[in-house]
Amino acid sequence: MTSWKTRTGLVALIAAIAGAGIHRWELVRLHAATSAAAVHSVLPSADDTKRILNTTPRHREWVAVPVGGRTSLSWITFPDRSDKAPVIVLTSAEGGPSDWIRAVSDQLAAEGFITLAPAAPGGAPETAAVHAYASTIPAGDGQVLTLAVDKTRTHVDASGSTRKSSRLALAASSWPSVVSFLNTTTGSNPVKAVSSMDDHAAHFAALMAQAGGSTKHVSGVQPAAQKRPDLPASILTADDTIAHTKLRHEWVDIPTPTVKLHTWISYPAGNGKAGIVLIMQQAPGNDMWEKGIADQLAQEGFIAVAPDLHSGLGPHGGGFDDFEFRDDVMRANAQLNDNIRQSLYHAAYDWALKLPRSSGKVASLGFCAGGGNSFRFAGEVPELKGAVVFYGGAPDEATMAKINAPVIGFYGDNDVRLTASVEPTTATMKKLGKSYESHIYKDATHAFIWYQDIGRNYEAMADSWPRAIAFLKKNLN
Repeated sequence: MTSWKTRTGLVALIAAIAGAGIHRWELVRLHAATSAAAVHSVLPSADDTKRILNTTPRHREWVAVPVGGRTSLSWITFPDRSDKAPVIVLTSAEGGPSDWIRAVSDQLAAEGFITLAPAAPGGAPETAAVHAYASTIPAGDGQVLTLAVDKTRTHVDASGSTRKSSRLALAASSWPSVVSFLNTTTGSNPVKAVSSMDDHAAHFAALMAQAGGSTKHVSGVQPAAQKRPDLPASILTADDTIAHTKLRHEWVDIPTPTVKLHTWISYPAGNGKAGIVLIMQQAPGNDMWEKGIADQLAQEGFIAVAPDLHSGLGPHGGGFDDFEFRDDVMRANAQLNDNIRQSLYHAAYDWALKLPRSSGKVASLGFCAGGGNSFRFAGEVPELKGAVVFYGGAPDEATMAKINAPVIGFYGDNDVRLTASVEPTTATMKKLGKSYESHIYKDATHAFIWYQDIGRNYEAMADSWPRAIAFLKKNLN
């Protein structure tokens, strides 16, 4: 993991800035400011693949594509745009979504395309199923283009349902031509927010350089003193926040039929009874930022319970802390389906109710994938008192019909993957007689609580968090 650091010059830059006496956080800001204006996608090399996958700010996940009576996992990456996007089905003669293919997917998403990388093609039924899935993605504009990479990685065959196939050279020098062809063919012209999440590729690159290439802990650059005490930590203030908290916290292992669920608990001050907030993790895992969220909830008087869904999935049988790189965590997500996640949260819910300080009232709160799990959990557990959804998807109508608790959701408008579903969700919840309140923030990105310093994310965070706390107090007190 030295070549990419040498190429970017970050190590030399860090040494130079440190010698000048400038704080490391200022280095990150300077590097982001100088890099953001020149952000362009690249054709990943073997050396660049891991860096791209570990520093990307784009939302990516495994999705189960129905194929006959079974499902097949595909890797999907979403762009940073506020309008609907064409979908690129990216295939390779080498097989399924390898690390390199996933890095190419990320770079296509940087150009504004939703990119779907299916498992190794198995014939007409699988191909038809992938294209059918791609054409129904809510954030898609209805256009689906296939980009097939040959075994030598020197050419791609581009084809669409109404277009003739075109063979294009594939190399670092010809990559802009490939992107230009895709833009021209689909008419793609992304509508982006004031500031793009690509800024954070620069942030993470600088943080990784500081950490010797690891992304196990990439926060702790900005002092917690720069965080408002009534608002949650960002990715850059989380380490310092936990290091200086005066509230009690601990790890517990909750027994389940399949694994000991490693769970972080933050307690409010005092010894009185308190409502419980079950925190549902975002896809990158139970990191220090999530512990900062737990601490902030405890500051507001709640018992915060944050299970590590990667318990037992680490390379040494541990959980999140066993993984060195964030992308390793993302790959491990392929072993977690919705039913597994819900069963683990059920176990944490049942355990938390028995805590000596429990008031007997529980609400769920989640971010990204955890936001979707929080919404679904309200249908799985009729006794739940409330569900907070930060930029997470809604469950199907059958699950919504079982919801008794009020639901509140917060979204950035530069996250069409989710904003496209808010209006239909509102209509369905209203039809079912359920309580659903939504807030969409202009020029805010996905994960605006995590990335507070780009676009208008700070404004979105500063408005949404007090609303979430007021919602929790109303339903748990």
